[in-house]
Amino acid sequence: MLALTIMFNLNSEFPLRDKGVSNAQGTENLPRHRWYFMKEGFSPKLVEQAIATEGGRRGEILLDPFSGGGTVPLTGALAGMKTRSFEVNPFLRFLSATKLQNAEPSAVLKSSRIVSKGLDRPQRSFLEGVSTFTEGNRRSKWLFPVDVLRSYEGGRLALYEVPLEHRDLLQLALLGATMDCCNAVRDGKCLRYLPKWRDNQATRAQLYDHFQRRVKELAEDLSAAPLLNADSRVTEGDARKLIANDPKERFRLCVTSPPYLNSFDYSDVYRPELFLGAFVDSNNTLMQVRLKTLRSHVQASWPAPRKNQFGVLYSKCMAQFLDAEDMFWDPRIPKMVQAYFEDMDGILADLKKRALPSASVWLVVSTSAYAGIEVPVDLILAEIGQRDGWFLREVGVLRYLRSSSQHTWHVGDEARKAVPLRESVVILDAKAR
Repeated sequence: MLALTIMFNLNSEFPLRDKGVSNAQGTENLPRHRWYFMKEGFSPKLVEQAIATEGGRRGEILLDPFSGGGTVPLTGALAGMKTRSFEVNPFLRFLSATKLQNAEPSAVLKSSRIVSKGLDRPQRSFLEGVSTFTEGNRRSKWLFPVDVLRSYEGGRLALYEVPLEHRDLLQLALLGATMDCCNAVRDGKCLRYLPKWRDNQATRAQLYDHFQRRVKELAEDLSAAPLLNADSRVTEGDARKLIANDPKERFRLCVTSPPYLNSFDYSDVYRPELFLGAFVDSNNTLMQVRLKTLRSHVQASWPAPRKNQFGVLYSKCMAQFLDAEDMFWDPRIPKMVQAYFEDMDGILADLKKRALPSASVWLVVSTSAYAGIEVPVDLILAEIGQRDGWFLREVGVLRYLRSSSQHTWHVGDEARKAVPLRESVVILDAKAR
C-alpha cells in the first residue's frame, strides 16, 4: 500500500476544509496584506480561527517561527496580541516587519514624491550584466528591461532622502512596482517567463504608474487599518536557533507554516527581491541565507542528518524508499526527508520548552510524494510532537492536492503517479484536554 494514514488521527471533516484558508488567494485585496502578495502564504482566516478557538486574548503572545509574508504577525497584531516572529530570508523578514509599521498617510504621500522624482533620474544599476537581471547574458533571457532597472535605481537612491519612518514603506512599494515590471512571474518553485515577454516589456512610465498605485494603497490602508501601539517583533534568523532564545517570554499560541517538504527553495524564488533590495550582494551571500533555512530541498550541501527515529510512519516511509532508489529525481531525496524531520523534531522540542502550560500549536503543513511514495508529513509530525511532550488534539485536513509532475514524470508504475496529497493543520496542546 503506497499511502500511509492513521484514520483516527486524521480529521477529513475538519471545519476549515475547502474554505480556502491554506492558500493566499484573496489576500491581495486585504488591507496591509495586499502591500506585497506572497503566493506561498495562507489566509488570515486560519489565524483568526486559531485565535478564536484557543481564546487568544489581547496582550498574550502569538508566536510564528516561519513568518514568510507576515500573515500571522499582522493578523495577531490587528487582534491586539503581542506577536513574536522569526524569518531567515532577509527580504521576507523586511516584508513581514514593514506590514506592521504605522505612519501618517498624508506624510507618506508627501515623502513618496521624493521617490517619484528619483524615478525620473535614472542611475546605472549594479545589477546590469549580473546573471539574468538584464539583457546580454548567456541564457538569452532577462528579468528586467535596462531602462526599468535604471529608473528603479534612481528611486532606490532617493529613499535616502526620505524620512526614516517612511523609508521601509516606500521601499516595499518600490520593490513591488519593479516586480510588476518583471518579464517573469513566480510559478511554484521557479520564475516563469510571460508569454511573448520580449514584445511586451515594461517601460519606465509603467514603473512610475505601478509605484503611484502602490503608494495610494499604502495610504488607504494606513488610514483604514491603523496599527497603534502594536507590540510586534520580526527577528531575522534561523528558527532552529531562535526559538530557544529568551525562554522567559513564553507563548500562549503558536500558528506557523514551516517550509513544505516539497523541495522548494524560497531563497531562489525570491532571489530578484533579495538582490534588488540589496538584502544580498552576491551568490555567496545568497548561499549563506540558503544554508540557514530548514532542510526541505536539495539545492544546498547540508550537514548530514544524524537522527533517524521519528516514529512508525516515518520508518515505513523510509523502508519504501529503499525499494525505489532508482526512481528518485535526485538521489539525495531520502537524506533530505530525514534531515527535514530532524529539523522539525528540534523545533517542536524547543517550542515545548517555551510554551505556557495552556499553550497550543497550529502547524500548517503539506504531505509530499517522491517516487510515487507518500510522505505523510502531517501524521509524522504528529508522532514527533507527541514524542517531544506535546498532546495531539487532531490533524485536520484543509484541502486535497494533486501530486507535482516533477515527482512523478519518471515513475513508470501508473499507480504510483496517483498519490493524493493534502494540506493539513496539526494541532498540539502543551497539556491534555
